[in-house]
Amino acid sequence: FLLFKRNNKEKALRVILLYILYCIINEGLGFYLQSIRSSNFIFLLSAFTIIEYSFFCYFYYLLFPKEALVKKIILIIWISFLIFSFIDFFYINKMQTFDSFASGIESIIILILCIHYLFSQIKGVNNLLIYSTFNFWIIVTFLIYFSGTFFLYIMTYSLRSDITFQKQYLIINSIFSILKNILLCVAMTMKTNYTIKQTPSLPELDDDVYFHKNN
Repeated sequence: FLLFKRNNKEKALRVILLYILYCIINEGLGFYLQSIRSSNFIFLLSAFTIIEYSFFCYFYYLLFPKEALVKKIILIIWISFLIFSFIDFFYINKMQTFDSFASGIESIIILILCIHYLFSQIKGVNNLLIYSTFNFWIIVTFLIYFSGTFFLYIMTYSLRSDITFQKQYLIINSIFSILKNILLCVAMTMKTNYTIKQTPSLPELDDDVYFHKNN
């Protein structure tokens, strides 16, 4: 992000940068709480699910123009998930174990949003170089990451005491986390504007390529 300063003014990209920094802080704090066997570790995991989801929703929200209906849908989904997460953590799960159910719901929603974005771009057929924008790489990153860890999080609730599963969980989660960070680094290098012939018939489906051209 710092090396490719041409992208520094992109609000959506700054959201992802903050997300990466938060992940780093969360990992460090998580290792510390585990080392001292703190009961706050469960709270940290639950908070991460909510904050990670919020980062993605805000990023996704910024991809569309102000009048797009999807913006209103994103707000409704975001608020609904927050309410559900708090109810699940404090009243259903009662702050006892990892909220694998909430993480599973988060993964499903993010996967649906990623597929929606890619489908919208393909259907619009006016972003011929969509693969050259940072939006595309970030969406693909989350699509791959949550596809690879979805069942892992779902199985955590029932197999959390299994030593073999714990080792497999660490390996699989680490692999997809590293892959996620590599792909996000690729996204940081992407340009944000190109000279492309565009048709304004479906402006709500376009990303930064459309916005920069019309600004």
